Amino acid sequence: ERSIQNDWGIAVFVVVVLNLSVFSPQISLAANSVVTDSSDSELKEGSTTQSSAPANLTVKTIDDLFLNYSSDLSRLRAAYNLIWDAEEARLLELFDQVIVRKFTEEDASWRAELISLISTQLAPKNLTKTVSLYESQALDDAKYMLYGVMHAWASEDFDGAVKFARKQDDSLHYITLRGIVDASLGLPEETLIDLGIELGDKKYVEQALSAYQLKLDLADPDKAWANLLSDPTIHLEENFFRIRHVANALIDKYGAAEADDLLNSITSPALSFKLRKSILSKIALTEPETAFNFAIDTPNDLFGSMLAAVIDTWAITDPQSALTRVRLLEPSTVRDRLQQRVVSSWIQQEPKAFLDSVDNIPTELLDSARVSLIGVLSEYSIEDALTVLPDIEDATSQEEAALSIVDSWLASNPDAVFQWIVSNPENERYRNRLLRSFLEKFTKRDANKAFDLALSQPIAEEKEVGLEAIVIDNLSFSDTDLALSLLNRVRPGVTQLAAFESVSIGLVYDKRTIEALELGKTLSEIEQVSFFNNLASTIAMEEPTERIMEIISDVPVKEAQSKIAERVLMFSSISDDSESISDEDVETLLEYVAPADLRRVKMLLRR
Repeated sequence: ERSIQNDWGIAVFVVVVLNLSVFSPQISLAANSVVTDSSDSELKEGSTTQSSAPANLTVKTIDDLFLNYSSDLSRLRAAYNLIWDAEEARLLELFDQVIVRKFTEEDASWRAELISLISTQLAPKNLTKTVSLYESQALDDAKYMLYGVMHAWASEDFDGAVKFARKQDDSLHYITLRGIVDASLGLPEETLIDLGIELGDKKYVEQALSAYQLKLDLADPDKAWANLLSDPTIHLEENFFRIRHVANALIDKYGAAEADDLLNSITSPALSFKLRKSILSKIALTEPETAFNFAIDTPNDLFGSMLAAVIDTWAITDPQSALTRVRLLEPSTVRDRLQQRVVSSWIQQEPKAFLDSVDNIPTELLDSARVSLIGVLSEYSIEDALTVLPDIEDATSQEEAALSIVDSWLASNPDAVFQWIVSNPENERYRNRLLRSFLEKFTKRDANKAFDLALSQPIAEEKEVGLEAIVIDNLSFSDTDLALSLLNRVRPGVTQLAAFESVSIGLVYDKRTIEALELGKTLSEIEQVSFFNNLASTIAMEEPTERIMEIISDVPVKEAQSKIAERVLMFSSISDDSESISDEDVETLLEYVAPADLRRVKMLLRR
């Protein structure tokens, strides 16, 4: 196996492939992060299966990459083949071709990628020449060369590379650090950490060292486990990452029988508990029954945490078998919860397969399962979701499922879902809630269209509020002016009164109380009583005392004046001294309090 120092070039290509859709200087320059888990075999597999270009195309120049290949992935593979085995002179020629080439706006990001790839290959062959090229380029091009320069330099002369890095602009330090660290992971940890602090990215160094240590651990997990057990800090939470991966490697090597010995080696109860969950999840991938039996034997697992760890994995690989096994447990809250986990996972992964098997699901799970199933189906097949909906027996569950259908359907066809809500007889029990949910959400997208749809539905009874009041109510806080402009289209009666009251509250919150008062005055005297009485509390809470003293006389309903005055006086009596009102204002407000309430208010003020 090649050492990590010799692996860096491959890693560059792997990460560049993974990031094709988001070309950026940061990706190009730090692409060969040691943190990547990709192996050489994975790279070869990817390079042979992911190209969409004909295999017989010849690429000899940089221009050929753009003439012969249209897709990013096939072009990158061709660039890799062109650059990776090239000799020094050829690399210099290709570099010149990139520098002088006029890239189109569409292909502009390729300039950075190609400079990075070429300089990464050139630096180990002739570091002096690469450094010279780097120093002769404009910063916009040079920065893409810096990672390869620093990696090659640090591989030969760590101190020299560090000295060169310190001379670079501060904005480039993060690039120099990555190149140096990735090439020097065999050096003492303290040395690299100090460099990370100096160059401004300690976190990257810690992550790189952690990944490097893991690579060493997995190469010899027996030795790594022995080292971990001899470490007095093994029980610290920060070590769990290493412990988990080494333990998984030992399970891979020796099988599930190793689990007990591994767990018995850990004396910390908390760490042992976490490790058991991790190991059981690992074993469940290949031996779910064995893992399940291990979990059952876990002492003091009152909440079924170990069983849940197994089931979460098993439900992904074979949900039917997982559910069958869980059903064999004694009835308990743990069993119920595990059944729900299996069903939920099954639905999320294979909704169609679950739909075909729904008759085999335990009766007590059917309604909740169908609710979850509809939530998934409605994302891509409203027709399938509607087919399942009538099968839900519990009224509350059916309503919940219907709401999820409305939410999903609204995104693609608001007219269709609205007609379904108002015309489907099976919606009768919860139609009002569906309509409110639909109109509240649709108002945010298209208030005018929502208003038109609301008006299209008749008002069935004299005292029933029309649907347009829902639209107005939602607009009154988000777009008060639009709500105001729609008021003249609101149907008269209780609907108009409800709409006026909603808008007036929005106006008060917008500090437009005078407009709210004038709006109320346009109503009939009977309607004004309800309007101003409902508005009184909002005015008392939102307006400062001095403002209330100015406007209270303009409120045309005596009862509403009394409510405003009483609330202001009560608020004042319990507020800090700094917020209290003057004796003169108290006397003025008391004049507005209804005679029947005056004695009670005065008694409260004296407390």
